[in-house]
Amino acid sequence: MTSDESAARFQPETMSAHGAATDYVPADLDASDWSQLEPLLQGLLDRPVESASDFETWLVDRSELDAAYSEARATLYIRMSCHTDDKAANDAYTKFIDEIPPRHKPLDFRLDRRHVELAERFPLDADRYHVVNRDVRREVELFRDQNVPIETRLAKLSQKYDQIAGAMTVEFDDAERTLPQMARYLQKSDRKVRESAWRAIASRRLKDRDAIDGLYDEMIRYRHQIAINAGYDNYRDYKHAEFCRFDYSPRDCFEFHAAVEAHCVPFNHRIQARRQQRLKVDPLRPWDLQVDELGRAPLAPFADGQDLIEKSRRVFDRLSPDLGAMFAELGDNETPGGCLDLNSRKGKAPGGYQYMRDRSRQPFIFMNAAGLHRDVETMVHEAGHAFHSQLCRGEPLIDYRHAPIEFAEVASMTMELLTMPYWDEFYPDPADANRARREQLESSIGLLPWIATIDAFQHWI
Repeated sequence: MTSDESAARFQPETMSAHGAATDYVPADLDASDWSQLEPLLQGLLDRPVESASDFETWLVDRSELDAAYSEARATLYIRMSCHTDDKAANDAYTKFIDEIPPRHKPLDFRLDRRHVELAERFPLDADRYHVVNRDVRREVELFRDQNVPIETRLAKLSQKYDQIAGAMTVEFDDAERTLPQMARYLQKSDRKVRESAWRAIASRRLKDRDAIDGLYDEMIRYRHQIAINAGYDNYRDYKHAEFCRFDYSPRDCFEFHAAVEAHCVPFNHRIQARRQQRLKVDPLRPWDLQVDELGRAPLAPFADGQDLIEKSRRVFDRLSPDLGAMFAELGDNETPGGCLDLNSRKGKAPGGYQYMRDRSRQPFIFMNAAGLHRDVETMVHEAGHAFHSQLCRGEPLIDYRHAPIEFAEVASMTMELLTMPYWDEFYPDPADANRARREQLESSIGLLPWIATIDAFQHWI
């Protein structure tokens, strides 16, 4: 079967409401219930496969079952990260982590081995299947039974971190505020206010220093043990293999670090020297890095999460009607079971992410908006991830619906730049729009040393 013939079998119009054209996985499957999930996994292990066509159908059926399992975990994680202070949400996620992956992973490994055996018996079109076959062989090489309980412990430690970080608030300016909400005070023209805000944030984080250090130390020990169990000297080398990095080595990462140091760090130094001169401060301190260096008021691109959504819709409509339509599919803010949870609040995990719910093919965008320009950047960034996911949802194989980590940020980082001409939706004053664009371009280059620093730290640790 050629790659064109294979693709023709699974065009979007042949997809069911739940994804690929397969009847194997029930539409109402609850993949968080082992009594429902296990028979379907066993059925794939036991199914006779007598031809290349049978093998291809087996792959699609397995992919949809993997998608159902992935979405069950995604739904519980999303609920927990949106409400880290909700005992029921946390208990449900913990129950899943404790009960399902430890049972699922050994059977998943047996399915991987069967995939490898079937790929040898019934070779499919190499252009279509080479990458997935290669990656599954790597997963077979890395699997160790003794790592399954360790991975469960690591998932629970990550959950604990979200709970600690989600509870962080400070009393400032006569109100309890989350740390993302405190960022607006770092843009105030009054230096004393900025310093007070920065120190309040730092002091609050330091209160949990011992707890977070303890979590991280424990994670490092567990991760190292995973690598040793799999036959690697360290977790860096193990993770490089797990990410299926066949085309470059850690040495290439070091060359990237050196290039950033040579070309981007001097640029950042010039930007900071200009900032110091314009602010007339000596030395430049951490609370001087987000204020406008010309003394202008902070940018105010939107009023709340719903306003951010409406303005973003107009931006994407102008950039591309197709993208505008895809963004409109995401709906409104904080709709139960919806696709968007944007506002910062107490009890919400830190950061931002886009999580694809693989069975329903619906992305979810999570962020902590506080009315700042960086929230605009986050919104269009995560929307870029969502668009990538939406455009891949007609692909029947889950392996090909997710970009490798090296490519995953291309759509998102690019969207930050492609939307810039239309930022007048957020900033009707042309001076404000140009100011936001300049800040975006400078921060895009300024981001590279931070990326290289974190990557270098990960190599070292």
